Amino acid sequence: MQNSGAAAILDVGVESPARRVLTDWLDMQIALMDQCAHRGTEGWAHRSVYELVAAHGQWFVPSAGLPAGMRPMPERECFANAAAVERDHSHLVYTEGFAVASGSPVGVAHAWCTDSEGRVIDPTWSDLGGSAYLGIVLPLDTRSQRHRTWGVLENPGTLFPLLRNGLDSGR
Repeated sequence: MQNSGAAAILDVGVESPARRVLTDWLDMQIALMDQCAHRGTEGWAHRSVYELVAAHGQWFVPSAGLPAGMRPMPERECFANAAAVERDHSHLVYTEGFAVASGSPVGVAHAWCTDSEGRVIDPTWSDLGGSAYLGIVLPLDTRSQRHRTWGVLENPGTLFPLLRNGLDSGR
């Protein structure tokens, strides 16, 4: 396996309590995979989505609210919301991974958009105040441009090739 845990993803800088919650949660998920000792992904680049995000993810900076002219979108539709925002705002890119809402003790699978400075534009959690975001700007060829209810990292048809082959470092 390429990754020894989520602690490897912590970058230099100030660590917030929300980042610690997300890192601890991700470490716990990876440890559970170790305990299961499932051999079905033996030889794959990554054994789970948790290891994939820990190996390739980066921290993104939460922004204070949405940019002018952008409206909040429905909760529990983050994948479709982020895809729609990317489609309507060419300077933003679709990003998937895990996030922790302010005050939550656990991470959740989530999608948002990021700008060129690594700031989060989150149309789904604009009112909830997502406070830690760890994710991957997914290569365009790994995702569909159509409306979706599942994320790339949740859909076996798109996740399994990423787990099997990994992400090219040049992408």
